[in-house]
Amino acid sequence: MKKILWMVIVALMTTMNSFAQKIQIVDNDGNAIPLVSVFSEDGLLIGTTDLNGVLADVNGAAKVSLTHIAYKPQLVSVSNLQNGRVVMDDVDFDLEEIVVKPKPYVYMEYYFRGFSYIGDSLRVYSAGIIPVAYEIENRYKGKVRSVWSFGGAANKALTWNTQDLEYHAERGVKSSATSIETLVRKSETFKDYYKVSMEEDGENRWIVKNPEGVIGHFFHDDGMYRATLDGAKMQIYANKVNGEGKMQKARESRNYDYQYTEVYALDEEGQIQPYNKIMEMSHWEYDSSKGRKITIIYLYATDHSYMDEAEFKARSKELNKGRTGDMSLEELEEYERAQNIPALAPTQLKAIHELTKQTGRKK
Repeated sequence: MKKILWMVIVALMTTMNSFAQKIQIVDNDGNAIPLVSVFSEDGLLIGTTDLNGVLADVNGAAKVSLTHIAYKPQLVSVSNLQNGRVVMDDVDFDLEEIVVKPKPYVYMEYYFRGFSYIGDSLRVYSAGIIPVAYEIENRYKGKVRSVWSFGGAANKALTWNTQDLEYHAERGVKSSATSIETLVRKSETFKDYYKVSMEEDGENRWIVKNPEGVIGHFFHDDGMYRATLDGAKMQIYANKVNGEGKMQKARESRNYDYQYTEVYALDEEGQIQPYNKIMEMSHWEYDSSKGRKITIIYLYATDHSYMDEAEFKARSKELNKGRTGDMSLEELEEYERAQNIPALAPTQLKAIHELTKQTGRKK
């Protein structure tokens, strides 16, 4: 009898453990946090939360590490959660107020982090500094000058390299002079091609929609603007209705996914200005011959001011001086501390250190 009872208990425990362990990530106001990266204790990527802040299954992990560009990293025990709910705290990161001077360029300096995964394993990590100047009319000026720091491109087994991450980081910087909310409100392309619109969802809150449903959220709160957009749903629907069947089929066959978030400080009138960009994150996924390919790019604005062309060239030259090769992880951390950039989560650092062993690159 005891043996039968024990077998029943074991069977019940096995059944319970097989259930999907869902988690939902929210901020201190109870708002869902999309695009939270969820890692195992070994630094393996389990998945990311959807527009409702939900990850359907943590794959049996007892503890998970949570990271997001705008929130403090957190390690949580899954069994201790109430209904799988986790509250993440805002990261203490901001820009000093810009000093207005009669000069032709708005100077922005960005720090980027780039991660490339195949499945759950980190294959390439890169980080560095990108100085850029915009004309006052918000038009992009000149070529982005990027300063590369650390990467794992030396190993042929890696399926992505630092140049791929550089391209994505530079593309993000070039497009960052105009917020997504401004584009949805004013751009004919978003209205006519993407068929995107906004709808009020409470005080200073909007949902972003296309004819197939909700694809994003905009929030204005405590002097900050935050946006999250499901770019894949937006792009695939546009392909479908605009007769771009080849592109639609390619994206759908590769199970393409693209998610985007951005954060700006609002000015005194509550408006979104290009020089008040705080941070941005892009997350791409698609099926490849080697497995599920995932790319994540973080951009942090570390400086902004007004400059003329000579001052911009001098600053770019200063940044490149002595930093034309790879920087060590310690040098990167020194820059991050000086600029008050949120530290990487320990699980991410662990994965990066393991990557250096595989590639033979310096730490």
